[in-house]
Amino acid sequence: MNTLWQTPEARIELLKRLVKNDSVTNSEGEQRFPFFLKQQLEQLDYFKHTESHIQLVETSDHKNAICALYRSYDTDRTIIMMSHYDTVDVQDYGQLAAYAFDSDALIEAFKGQALFDEDVERDVHSDHYLFGRGVMDMKSGLMMQMSILEKATLEAWPVNIILVSVPDEEVGSSGMKAATTFLNEWVQSLQLDVKLIMNSEPSFSQLPSDETHYIYTGSIGKLMPGVMVYGKETHVGEPLKGLSSNYIISRINQEIEYNAAFTEHYKKETTPLPVALKMHDLKQDYNVQTPFISSAYYNVFIFRKTAESVLSQFEHIVRRTVSEIKRDLSHIMPDMPNINVITYHDLLKQDDVDIEQLITAETDQEITEQIVQGLLSSHHHNDYTVVIYFAPPYYPAINSSEDKLVTQISKYAIKQMDKCYHRKLRKIHYFNGISDLSYVNYQASMKDADFYMNQTPGYGRNYSIPFADMQALSAPVINIGAFGKDPHQLSERIHIKSVSEEIPDIIEKVIQKFLWHH
Repeated sequence: MNTLWQTPEARIELLKRLVKNDSVTNSEGEQRFPFFLKQQLEQLDYFKHTESHIQLVETSDHKNAICALYRSYDTDRTIIMMSHYDTVDVQDYGQLAAYAFDSDALIEAFKGQALFDEDVERDVHSDHYLFGRGVMDMKSGLMMQMSILEKATLEAWPVNIILVSVPDEEVGSSGMKAATTFLNEWVQSLQLDVKLIMNSEPSFSQLPSDETHYIYTGSIGKLMPGVMVYGKETHVGEPLKGLSSNYIISRINQEIEYNAAFTEHYKKETTPLPVALKMHDLKQDYNVQTPFISSAYYNVFIFRKTAESVLSQFEHIVRRTVSEIKRDLSHIMPDMPNINVITYHDLLKQDDVDIEQLITAETDQEITEQIVQGLLSSHHHNDYTVVIYFAPPYYPAINSSEDKLVTQISKYAIKQMDKCYHRKLRKIHYFNGISDLSYVNYQASMKDADFYMNQTPGYGRNYSIPFADMQALSAPVINIGAFGKDPHQLSERIHIKSVSEEIPDIIEKVIQKFLWHH
């Protein structure tokens, strides 16, 4: 029986090949990669007879996700194994960028020059790690899933497996969003019963020099509340004749960034503090007129909060700050004008402007800004106005920690890891690196989805989320991946034994124990 990826050595060779086929987000490599992946899978005897079981799924931005099905006709029990094949770029490699996708050449280059602190240097010279862009995040997961898929086809496992690998995880998740819609139709048409959705993002350390290996029973969510301020321009020589939008927005910014009121707790885990991802005025050129339109949007992580609760908390802080600004300026501006605070949804109701006419920008975030600015300019150019809204993207939080199957699997995996490999495995409830698990098993209400859509300028035009398909694909989730270090850094690396022996074995044991039709 010929096998391709069933020994530790063969798995590492496959991983190196996956890394060599570079697939940086929004590059030509990313466009080519799914076709390369399809060729790899077509080497398996099983797919030579069932070509329709490998499907390319086009995304909204003309890339392709790939879905491959191993069908066991003994059962409708199904596991979806998901990964992303895109990687971040290689600018951090500097002069070594030419080697970034060649693990063997890269390690030789690293050995030839001391580039790192002693922890990384130790790993460079240990032969325990494979280096290279994407080797950890997350071609490690894709490789392990391909190996498991092959084994299922060779041994005719009594479970259905759908392998899904998607582009664009590092930017906008167009890949997973398209895949979710496709999978939902596929699963229904084949009458499969999805019992588990498993991602294999690598284990992310919680602190520098953290050697603990983690599995995750959920994935953190994020929302991006935004604010646009319309003040009044004036000559710098007469500052009190207007009101600088930068002054207003800087006061708002001070109240939002690092504000612990936005954090959430689940068991012993806490969401990171909110930070601004962009804050700027929209003045194009230098002159002595004060800026009168400024804008900002913020990264707010969530566990259980809804879109509605986050925006209402944000609005509350903005309103309070605006009233403090009026109080603080009233002694130098006796006829201080009113400053209106309004949500995007309410702004839109007052207006009959054709939104399409306002849009020239390329990115989702710039488009939302252009729409708000266009509506403000057409309507409120004499008013002081603060608009709050959502900027894309939105990653809904997901958590299966309280699901019975997931609880059993995580306990079992921890025990097996200790027994077979004497390695400590710990469970974390929310994967902290943001993942495509956000786009399955939507756990908030459809009412909250509607709220989000209504408060996101331009929603449905170029940015949208398949909430109904996500809700329909409602199996519990888990993330079991290999141990690595420093994703998105020059020193990105994966532990060779973890990725080629330990985790493939643990995943296989989990599938056989909990998902096989016995």
